[in-house]
Amino acid sequence: MRPASSGPFLRRLPGAAAALCWILAGLTAVILIMAGSGSLMSREMRAWAPPEATGLPDSEYDGMGALVADYLTDRTERFQYTYRSPSGAEIRCFQPHEEAHMADVRGLIRLDRRVLWISLAAAAALTVYGLFSRRAAPAFRPGIRTGLLIFAALAGAIALWALLNFDGLFITFHRLAFTNDGWLLNPRTDLLIRLMPESFFVSLGRKGALAALAVPCALGILSFFPLSPNRRGRGQ
Repeated sequence: MRPASSGPFLRRLPGAAAALCWILAGLTAVILIMAGSGSLMSREMRAWAPPEATGLPDSEYDGMGALVADYLTDRTERFQYTYRSPSGAEIRCFQPHEEAHMADVRGLIRLDRRVLWISLAAAAALTVYGLFSRRAAPAFRPGIRTGLLIFAALAGAIALWALLNFDGLFITFHRLAFTNDGWLLNPRTDLLIRLMPESFFVSLGRKGALAALAVPCALGILSFFPLSPNRRGRGQ
């Protein structure tokens, strides 16, 4: 026999699921936008991996940022950057294992794009159902707030983990995201890791998190907007 207390919670599920889907859509959209911004990539590389640390001339950073963004978002097929040294020699920047790792990263961005469309479709469907279904409408806005509480708990746990042991979080993410050890690069021999040190990802993560927070903030505000009197009457 189902406990009596499960009824209100179950009625809030469409709103909670809609909120989580909208948040996921916002997060994946931010990741996709950032991955496709060559100017952002070059600025972050200059800030956290200057020429004296990487050996890459400053004049090549804009081109390198454009390559990273174009490759991750399928605007170019091969991840390789070449430039001319002062003596005129052609310099190829990346070794085969670095190219292979970036192919794995591009696979994650492609997955991100699929998740974006799926979460958008699910969020839209749940929102339409929650707003226009007589059964779901009365609990839809409280359900959104329940979803926001679930998100806050998950985000808080991840933030606490990052504060206490960022290296552990970083390593765990890579072990879950990649099926090989290609992400274990050597700063002495691999330009890719010199261009994108840990501080590079921390900075991008902070910017992305701040941008993605716009969605839960908007949901929280909208969840307190009352439905129209006619809509409330149909939902009751």
